[in-house]
Amino acid sequence: MSAQEALLRQQIEDAFSDVPRPDDSRIAYAPDAWEATELSRDFRGMHWKDVPAERIRQHAAHLSLLSPEALRYYLPAYLLAALTDPDVRDFLLSQLSIPDESHPELRTHFKSRFDTLPPKQRNVVQTFLRRMRDDAPGPIARRHWSQALETYWDTL
Repeated sequence: MSAQEALLRQQIEDAFSDVPRPDDSRIAYAPDAWEATELSRDFRGMHWKDVPAERIRQHAAHLSLLSPEALRYYLPAYLLAALTDPDVRDFLLSQLSIPDESHPELRTHFKSRFDTLPPKQRNVVQTFLRRMRDDAPGPIARRHWSQALETYWDTL
């Protein structure tokens, strides 16, 4: 692990250290969705620091199913897993990218979930996105990470 990665890991941990764990009945945002039962079961009772990377990988596409309080609580687990897992990283990029203006209802939903993050958490997400952009393997990937920053995270 590089010194830069270690610093980012520490920044993520510090930014989310005081977020309360959601009640086990409030992990899933849409409890009736078929993936929600498994998501709730797999995260129930776990501190975000203790969620294994393979569990995050299994639920990489399910970040949007987390309740608002569970999103704030488990987001650092996703950020940390994305530092070393390209699959989680790709899914996380899509989850941290605001939908375009042709989907106003999705934009509103996105903003309702991420606008509530306090400044120190928004800042660490920005730092994470910048790191992913700077480490992206090519110009197309760099453009996607930059777009997430430019269209939402850097406008806050």
